[in-house]
Amino acid sequence: MFTIGIIGRPNVGKSTLFNRIAGRRISITDNRPGVTRDRIEVDASWDGKRFKMVDTAGFDLKEEIIKKEMHDQVYKLMDLADLFILVTDGKGGLHALDQIVAKMLFEKGKPFVVAVNKIDNENQELYANEFYSLGVEHIVPISATHGRNVDDLLDLITADLEESEPEVEDPTEIKIAIVGKPNVGKSSLLNAWLGEERVIVTPIAGTTRDSVDTKFTYKDQNYLLIDTAGIRKKSVMFKDPVEKIGYYRSIDAIERCDIAVAVIDGVEGVSDRDVKVIAEAWEAGKPVVLAINKWDIVDKDNDTGKFFKQEVAEKLQFLNNPPLIFISATTGKNIFKILEAAVGLMTEFVKRIPTAKVNQILEIALERHQPPAVHNKRVKYFYMTQVATRPPHFVVFVNYPEGVHFSYQRFIINILRENFGFDGIPVKLSIRKRKSGKDEDEVKGKKK
Repeated sequence: MFTIGIIGRPNVGKSTLFNRIAGRRISITDNRPGVTRDRIEVDASWDGKRFKMVDTAGFDLKEEIIKKEMHDQVYKLMDLADLFILVTDGKGGLHALDQIVAKMLFEKGKPFVVAVNKIDNENQELYANEFYSLGVEHIVPISATHGRNVDDLLDLITADLEESEPEVEDPTEIKIAIVGKPNVGKSSLLNAWLGEERVIVTPIAGTTRDSVDTKFTYKDQNYLLIDTAGIRKKSVMFKDPVEKIGYYRSIDAIERCDIAVAVIDGVEGVSDRDVKVIAEAWEAGKPVVLAINKWDIVDKDNDTGKFFKQEVAEKLQFLNNPPLIFISATTGKNIFKILEAAVGLMTEFVKRIPTAKVNQILEIALERHQPPAVHNKRVKYFYMTQVATRPPHFVVFVNYPEGVHFSYQRFIINILRENFGFDGIPVKLSIRKRKSGKDEDEVKGKKK
């Protein structure tokens, strides 16, 4: 697909323009420079023409470990993209860094247009004239915040593209969110799968801020891999507006994924923060693969793996037989077993059981353990049916929903698992009251 890169120095509005073209807020925006760190990609379209849009970190000359990694992402994009939008600050004027980036693009032989941002009205368009000194043919004064002239910019950059068929979502694609606390190796795992430094990895906690989506194919199976910001305590993350947004992006990634891969530091063991992150995914109805990372540097003996599994069983007992895989994102050991486990979970996640079989299980449950009367009132179970998948959701219709104790609901779920599997899958059970008219009809029918 034709790829358009957004490039420029920090804090000129690159991410705001990216979000404007994407039609939704994907990149985190903030007035402080250096908020965007990884390459953020999205498939976009304009006037029937499809293309890939890539947002990049701001380019400057500071020598810091994160800055160096950010620059590497910019350099890689220069080889990957077909055309660039060089975003500049019209109110701030031409900057030496604008000239450096333009020179780099010329040397790479990459076509580019200059979007002079923060031009909010016609009177300010004169600010754009000095940018012609960069030696480019096309200068477009825009306001990314207000959308002013962005349509003209899109007309220009897509002029040579042909119209394409609307993209159809792949129903077989598995969406995997990589979750966990900071510095457990989430980004390293994504890079190991892809075989390239797709996202920045440093020893500094909180390096990843955005949720980074990457399409990937392994053994003919398509995946959407979502790297997320490390989740820390809300009291810590909410002190910083950018980290706060990163937290909500991580939660959003959990909501839209099919499978959550929870990365746990094998050296540190299962922490309370790990438990809370995994519980977030499970309560959102998502199956969880437990990836125990850094296993190559764990000081272990013959019983280490067994003790770790015991710790998982004790601290994560709300999970039902989840896949647990010992990996090393650094060496690549066992990393593809995670994807194979995800495929297995997906089969269970979308499983649908015929109503007749479901009701046979309900009868078995009632025979095995007769539900108790509540307030001298006997709960009558009419039938059970599966109403949804992703996760599997069953509904039992009764005459007195308030009389069904949660322990009996858990008993029914266990009977469903016993007969239909659903290993590692959250199963939802709802109790609903059958309409009174139907109840009365059934009573009358029995009397007859």
